[in-house]
Amino acid sequence: MVGGPVRDAALDLPVANDLDFVFAGDAPALAAELAEELGGEVTVHSRFGTTTILVEEDRVDIVTARSEVYPFPGSLPEVSASTLDDDLARRDFSINAMALPLSEDAPEVIDPHGGLENLANQSVVTLHPGSFTDDPTRLMRAVRYEQRLGFQISETTLAEMKHTLAGGHADAVSGDRWRHEFQKIFEERRAAEMLLRAIELSVLPAIHPALTDGQGLTGLAGETHLPPNGYLAALAMSLSAADGEDVRRRLNLPADWARVVRDTIALRESESSFDGQVSRISRFLDGLDPNAIAAFARISEDPQVAARLRRYLDEWRLVSPALTGDDLLAMGVPPGVKIGEVLRELNVAKLDGQVSSEADERALVQQIISRGN
Repeated sequence: MVGGPVRDAALDLPVANDLDFVFAGDAPALAAELAEELGGEVTVHSRFGTTTILVEEDRVDIVTARSEVYPFPGSLPEVSASTLDDDLARRDFSINAMALPLSEDAPEVIDPHGGLENLANQSVVTLHPGSFTDDPTRLMRAVRYEQRLGFQISETTLAEMKHTLAGGHADAVSGDRWRHEFQKIFEERRAAEMLLRAIELSVLPAIHPALTDGQGLTGLAGETHLPPNGYLAALAMSLSAADGEDVRRRLNLPADWARVVRDTIALRESESSFDGQVSRISRFLDGLDPNAIAAFARISEDPQVAARLRRYLDEWRLVSPALTGDDLLAMGVPPGVKIGEVLRELNVAKLDGQVSSEADERALVQQIISRGN
């Protein structure tokens, strides 16, 4: 067993249902046998000699012990089968470069890079000076482990981070790989703190120069129950529409993420107009993603705006007239587009408190018919 499970066990933390194993041999063949025995599903990633087994809600990763070579900064590694020592030496941080043999009754942790010492010192330390240059996504991971565990990135590792950032190596990483790192952070309990720290260390600005403002994140520090798109909205809150589009392209955002970014920016730009008629506010919000609206309600610094957004989600968007299209036809409203127009007018009147009962609606419909005549 290697990596995170060994680290967490050494820290006496709960070990997640996501276990990592290294096998000095043919990992895909071993995984196939294990999946058959446990009734699981196996996925093989032949390029890297890795396999994933899903058994109900548990995930098991088995990799062939390997060494890695990075042809150029930020590239995916070229791998070859090797020894356990080489496999541990390719990892990101010393606290993740430990192994626990499974074939012994009283196994001792294999720790060639001082991981146990750095756990005791509460320090995040790379294995070699070129670690971040080889794989700049480790910049985000350093912040993630530091904030999750309550550790500190060591001074030497901070210096290595600055060197990698100064070299512009973050540009070499694809948007898909950076987005994957954002996704991992969004799922963490201390996501806001991680993102703020990544801004402080200039990691996010290196990914895109517009990601420099943590204003939307500050109020989320300590928040542990925000859905992932809430943190995405907080990041987007200070962006211009043009910067939002640039970030979308840089991270190759899927449609749902891109909509949260776009709609969050639209909400911020229209925030000052949320003190008018309920129907006008609702008409504007009807075209926006509810996830973005919910996220903005949590990060807005204006309590009145936040309250109105929550009322929209909880009440206003659910408002509809008591009368139906069939009712309108029976009352003499002409069929076709006029039915929709009258229903919309009824909805506006109900939102703005001009009608409150079916009788009120029928009276308004009669007025509309009279107007038409």
